[in-house]
Amino acid sequence: MSLKRKSTASNALDASKKPKVDFFARRTASNVASDSSPSASFSFKPKVDACTRLITWNVNGIMSVNEKILKKYLEAEDPTILILTETKYSKGKADLMCLKTRFKYQYWGVDLHPGHAGTAVLSKFKPLRTAIGLPEWEESSGRYVELEFEDVFVIGTYVPNSGENFKTMDLKRKYNDALRVHLRELEAKKPPADLDGTARALWGEMSGLSEEERNGLATILHPEGSEEPVLVDVWRHLHPADEEYTHSSTKYGSWRLDSFIVSRTVLEKADSCVIRYELKDFNLSDHWPVTLDIAVNLSSKGFMEWKAKFVAILLRSWSS
Repeated sequence: MSLKRKSTASNALDASKKPKVDFFARRTASNVASDSSPSASFSFKPKVDACTRLITWNVNGIMSVNEKILKKYLEAEDPTILILTETKYSKGKADLMCLKTRFKYQYWGVDLHPGHAGTAVLSKFKPLRTAIGLPEWEESSGRYVELEFEDVFVIGTYVPNSGENFKTMDLKRKYNDALRVHLRELEAKKPPADLDGTARALWGEMSGLSEEERNGLATILHPEGSEEPVLVDVWRHLHPADEEYTHSSTKYGSWRLDSFIVSRTVLEKADSCVIRYELKDFNLSDHWPVTLDIAVNLSSKGFMEWKAKFVAILLRSWSS
C-alpha cells in the first residue's frame, strides 16, 4: 500500500528526462486519508531469504502506543532489527511484552531530560559491541544507539530538532558535526575490503525542514572532496521520482523525515525500502514506520558454521 500524490497535466514531465521535483516542498496534512473504522490486521510482502528486515520508527512516546496493535504489526512485519526514536522513555527498557518476547537484545538510550528524545535499537541477534551516545558527549545518550555486528554497524539516531524559530539550531549543528566525524571513524574501522561487500553502517533519520538542515545532512552523506556520496538515502535511491512522507501534522504539514542511510558500497544489496502507511489510521504516532530489506547477515559467522555442522550431523544420524 502506498500513498502518492496524483500528477497533473500541468506538471507532466517528458518520460525521457530525469524528473526534477522539489522533494522538500511542504505537503498539506489534509492529503492524509483517514478511515473511521480501521481494522488492526496487517499483511506485508515477506522478505526474501537472503535479506534482513529492519524497521525505523519515530513512535512519539513508546508508552502511548497501543500494545495490542503494535503486537499485530510486529507479527506481520517480523523484523530482525527494530529502531525506535523519540521514545520519551526514561526508565531503561520499556515494559512491553510484545517487545520482550520478540527481541532478546535491547539497548535503550535515555535522554538526560526525562520525557524527551529517547532512542532504542532492539535485535534478535546479539551484537559484538554496543554504544549509547556519541563518543565523549553524554548529552547525546538519548539520541544515538550503535550496535556492531561482525559485518555491519546498525545505528539508531534521533537528530535534535532545530526548534521553534530555530532556537536550538546550534545544538543541531553540534550534533551533526559529531555524527559526521564518528561515522567517518566507523567507515575507516571496517573498510569494504574487510567486509566482503556487506554493509558498514545502517541508520535511520532525515535532516529537517530548513535549507541549512538539509545542507547539514548533505555534508554528512557527501563529504567535501569526495566525487560521490559515501552514504545514501535508500528510500530516495529506490524511489527517485516519488513524493511521499513519513510524518504529518496540522501545524507543519507532511514531510519525509525518516529513512535508512547506508554505505554506498552496499547500496545494491538493498532489496526494498517502504513507508508503512498502513499504520496511519491507528493514531499510534504522528510518524509511520519505514522498513528496509537488505542482504546483510547479522548473525555470528562462527555460530552459523557451527549450526551448519550440527544440522549436517543430524542429517547423517537420521539417514544412518
